[in-house]
Amino acid sequence: MSDSNVNIGELAEAEYICGWILDLCSKEDRPLAMLELCERRRVIVNLGPMLWQSFGAVAGLLQEVIDVYPAVSTNSLDDQQSQRVFAALSLFLSMAKHPDTGVLLMRTHLFYYLMPLLRLTQKTRPIENVRLSVLIIICGLLKKNTSEIICYTMAAEMIPQLLHQMEHGSNISKTLSSFILYRILDNAVGLKFATRRLSRRTHLIHTLGRVIHQQTLEPDPRILQHVLHIYTRLADNPESLEMIQLHLPMQLRNGFFCMDNVLSYDNVKSDLRILNEKVAIKAIKSQAEESLCSIN
Repeated sequence: MSDSNVNIGELAEAEYICGWILDLCSKEDRPLAMLELCERRRVIVNLGPMLWQSFGAVAGLLQEVIDVYPAVSTNSLDDQQSQRVFAALSLFLSMAKHPDTGVLLMRTHLFYYLMPLLRLTQKTRPIENVRLSVLIIICGLLKKNTSEIICYTMAAEMIPQLLHQMEHGSNISKTLSSFILYRILDNAVGLKFATRRLSRRTHLIHTLGRVIHQQTLEPDPRILQHVLHIYTRLADNPESLEMIQLHLPMQLRNGFFCMDNVLSYDNVKSDLRILNEKVAIKAIKSQAEESLCSIN
């Protein structure tokens, strides 16, 4: 094939891409345009900036999210609606992951529009795809983990939704939610916000305890690792440390997750040792020493 034929083919494809992006402004043409762009989003270079800089494209995609709110409020999102909003979220992800458009997209307060989608409780595959898409977008926006980004997550009251997913979501949702929560707490601004009020600390630590209990029944190494890191980070706050000393699950004190017949991850012994040393529970000193010996 000659170079001229290749160039003609590339120009034709570029024209199609530009046409589909323009079609995002049209309610009638938007479904097909989203589908075509989604299928090619991994091979279209700089799709994120192209969408961001195209007049009406972001507004059209946002309209797809807003249009499902009535169904979300009654937890009755059907397959067709979920497929359309999934396509819109996939294109938002292209913008969120790109270094030139991620922060700009976040400054549009996108988190506010995404949070209602995390309240869906149905367990169907289409609904789960929507939930995962929202969580992956948040992960993409939290790559830099700056104080500005953390402030947007706090303003959107994201932490309660993440805790709900950690307790009631699928394993993938729990993994992504726990990772996001750790990223928020790892920032000094996020830790201060999450631990400033007693009600927030109580909700956080009690939910983590229930998640650990779930891990004793159905262990998942990825979830366990994130939750241990969350506990360790929370222990850096004096008020949270006091509550953790009172409510730290026994499974994290007695070396349960270090046993050979329990599914775990490579560094669990080290992470548990660091957590126990940081918590340093005086009232159960003998138990803690015994567990640390078993870990060693």
